[in-house]
Amino acid sequence: MAFLLYGPATRVAPTGFFPTTTSASSSHPPKPINPFFRTTRSLNFSPLKVAAPPTQPLTSDQSEKREGEVVEVEDERTSSSSKFSWRDHWYPVSLIEDLDPNRPTPFQLLGRDIVLWKDKSTAEWVAFDDKCPHRLAPLSEGRIDENGYLQCSYHGWSFDKCGSCKQIPHASSEGPEARAIGSPRACATSFPTMVSQGLLFVWPDENGRERASATKPPMLPDDFDNPEFSTVTIQRDLFYGYDTLMENVSDPSHIDFAHHKVTGRRDRAKPLTFKLESSGPWGFAGANDGNPRISAEFVAPCYYMNKIEIDTKLPIFGEQKWKIWICSFNVPMAPGKTRSIVCSARNFFQFTMPGPAWWQVVPRWHEHWTSNKVYDGDMIVLQGQEKIFLSKTKEGSADVNEMYTKITFTPTQADRFVLAFRNWLRRHGNSQPEWFGISNQGPLPSTVLSKRQMLDRFEQHTLNCSSCKGAYAAFQTMEKLFIGATVVFCATTGIPSEMWIRAILAGLALLSSSLAYALHELQKNFVFVDYVHAEID
Repeated sequence: MAFLLYGPATRVAPTGFFPTTTSASSSHPPKPINPFFRTTRSLNFSPLKVAAPPTQPLTSDQSEKREGEVVEVEDERTSSSSKFSWRDHWYPVSLIEDLDPNRPTPFQLLGRDIVLWKDKSTAEWVAFDDKCPHRLAPLSEGRIDENGYLQCSYHGWSFDKCGSCKQIPHASSEGPEARAIGSPRACATSFPTMVSQGLLFVWPDENGRERASATKPPMLPDDFDNPEFSTVTIQRDLFYGYDTLMENVSDPSHIDFAHHKVTGRRDRAKPLTFKLESSGPWGFAGANDGNPRISAEFVAPCYYMNKIEIDTKLPIFGEQKWKIWICSFNVPMAPGKTRSIVCSARNFFQFTMPGPAWWQVVPRWHEHWTSNKVYDGDMIVLQGQEKIFLSKTKEGSADVNEMYTKITFTPTQADRFVLAFRNWLRRHGNSQPEWFGISNQGPLPSTVLSKRQMLDRFEQHTLNCSSCKGAYAAFQTMEKLFIGATVVFCATTGIPSEMWIRAILAGLALLSSSLAYALHELQKNFVFVDYVHAEID
């Protein structure tokens, strides 16, 4: 996945980092419903063995001999005795601008259903376990009542931001029933929350408030607050696993092919000689040499930063130092389901991006059209990959991370960060997230969903994006208005006796019908656009 803050392609742009025109077929069938950091790092850790390709080209015999060879990368920041805990971290669950403060929002984190809502009295965002203590109905189906409490829609129990029960409508005003409201059993389970840099973070352990208060959430780079940079954000829920998505974002080499004519070009692909610089339970970091220079850092469990630095020269402006940040949070929701939150920034072509300046006229929802093409370009490829990994795991009854270098062939340094992630997950992450309450899980979504469902932008993004949801509704309204105008113009065309008036009305009918059709076609960008790599020349 590659969100490089799309700017116009130019002949001075370096290989594979700017889009040109996009071509993909699309259709618009009815919308289906799918069935379904910590920043602190300790010191001194022992060498980590990372499977990596050789630095120099080898003969075929040498390649066979050295396949699966490991390279030790020492990092003195972390101790080998450090134990990684999935539940002792802040997880970003949503962009604040995409949360509705007037209603509760459901979410899944590490397999646990939670509900997010905003307390009106303190303007604080709150996270509860998504079940009412009364009869376990989902609180996310409730509402914010007149007192600003979260009210269960089943029997009307209400809760304040701390989870304390404030109202039991059917309880007597005297006796044991009156005292029930003060019982600990009447309280909703609340989780520590924090708002930072436009993101809502949740600590998934309700008993970890002391650890949460002593831990900072992952931070975006300082350039995101630099006025010389323009930024854009997006989030989308993806129906493949955390490890599949993390492997994808650790792999810059797929951009020129998976995102041809969106953020890359096939004819610009070239060797990427990445070097792993440090690693440990906290994650890993590395970079390549050359132009562009790509620096990457993974901060466990779900934060991945890519910094692209490009030296270029433009007419009139002379030599330029372009910088692009692509910071992704890959949040494990449940087995086979992950939320991708991407925050990007760049210091060039700001006029093509959304922003507060009067000359930044591109709306956020339009930028999301391009971003969703990036998601779509990966979607079916990763669905197929995940299916095969799953089948290989069942065949061998072993962990895919342990078998990775045997079931895949990764002879180039372009795959170094992918191997580093798989090694981190195996050595420190127990090979998968620490799920809550999941034992006999059903089939993963990627194994049962159709292509149409996998590429469903409406369910995965539009419904949860304030910009796209609002624009989609506006487009629908305007389409209806133009259809109505078409009917009126057609009905009145034959009334005037003057031919020139008739011609004007007929022209207006043709214009309004054309605009209605154009709006209908544009709405597909919010719902579903088929993606066929072979059709993009």
